[in-house]
Amino acid sequence: MQSARDALAAGKHARAVDLAWRAVRPAVLAQDTAVLQDAVDLATAVIAQTDGDVRREAEQLAVYCSACIQEPHDVFPFSMKGLFRRRKRTTKRCPDCAEEILAEARVCRFCGYRYPDAADYSGPTA
Repeated sequence: MQSARDALAAGKHARAVDLAWRAVRPAVLAQDTAVLQDAVDLATAVIAQTDGDVRREAEQLAVYCSACIQEPHDVFPFSMKGLFRRRKRTTKRCPDCAEEILAEARVCRFCGYRYPDAADYSGPTA
């Protein structure tokens, strides 16, 4: 973790997060909570200083390490998919071109079909 802290001090946030991930893997197997807490602290500092992909990666590091500290026997080091699974987005089929688009869309991204506003539209009539 020292090299990760050094990278953070040098302003190399992405490198710091990468090095912290490398230190966390063996710490999880050894259930070394001191290293895991150090990684959470480093990730928190990166989150406060960055945005975008680096921030998201630091957030994932903090969540993962916190989960490993709280439930050391329930979190396996390679089960991160369960922690960071993206929520399934609902879709709808465009009535003009039949392409799948997000349910929240008001305009079809494929053909430009415009859906009526929810306030003006009560659904199909019989």
